[in-house]
Amino acid sequence: MRKGISTYLVDQAGRGRSGFDESVIQEGAAMIRNGDVKGGMALLPGFPRITDNGAWTRWFGHLDPPGSNILTGKLIRHSDAADPQTDGAVHGNDYIPAYPLAAGDSSVAARSGAIGQAPAGPNDYLALEYYKQLVPNSEVTLPGSICNACEPKEIAPANTWTPLDLALLVEKLGGAVVATHSQSGAMGHHMVRILKERGHLGLLKGLVTIEGSCSLPNSGLKAGDFDTIPYLALKGNYTATSEVCQTTVDQINARRAEGHGSAKAEYIKLDEVKNPVFKGTTHMMMLGTNHLDVADVILNWTDENIPLKKAAGKPKK
Repeated sequence: MRKGISTYLVDQAGRGRSGFDESVIQEGAAMIRNGDVKGGMALLPGFPRITDNGAWTRWFGHLDPPGSNILTGKLIRHSDAADPQTDGAVHGNDYIPAYPLAAGDSSVAARSGAIGQAPAGPNDYLALEYYKQLVPNSEVTLPGSICNACEPKEIAPANTWTPLDLALLVEKLGGAVVATHSQSGAMGHHMVRILKERGHLGLLKGLVTIEGSCSLPNSGLKAGDFDTIPYLALKGNYTATSEVCQTTVDQINARRAEGHGSAKAEYIKLDEVKNPVFKGTTHMMMLGTNHLDVADVILNWTDENIPLKKAAGKPKK
């Protein structure tokens, strides 16, 4: 609970025990054993997750020399003395990631039980607790779906099952504000479509997209679907401004200018907010050293733009 608001933390379907179907792997393996190697390999899904190199370079720092990896190159934090970034428009010399990079696993840093040659290090940067959450997306073992209103119509499993789960949760709660992050941005928008298809769009009280996809065409939506649903997109410092999110917000606000709808739509870019507390806000801002400040930006926005639920009156005798 934060500021009196009941909160559900929902992970993607493919990261739970019910979001995995090993039968597709067994079927592919059986085909390979029976001689159909090509068919079996085509059936086996690839399990995506952020790359080992990307887990560092996406928001924490650089690998030196260029072209190296976490085993052969040195990990350099943004604003460390050897930071190769010289473009002040990207980040200055004091632009340290607002993230607890001291939170690491000491046994990993000490290379207890390690095999093979020691990497260039430093070992502390190779032992972040953060890396332990980099689990694969196992919903690739589940079937996808077809959405005739979407572009494209073929919907990946990741955007099939989690959006449905979210829609069912919103319905069961009798209404909710939904905030998504990163890969789940598209899932939140597909959830909106599913609620609309089920006749329950009115239960969605607001949608917050944090550094994720804001595409309306991909999820079969129109700007008019948000006439009564407040819409917030938000980004930190190390992620580029999303043209897609800006386009969606602009399309919703164009309807306001034409006299359609009343719900607020805004794209907040923390790197443009004149407050030093947001300097260095990473993609993983919910775990950052300024996470409560970021949360307050979102909560203050929702306080200002999402009407409070009317209290139920006392039953008449």
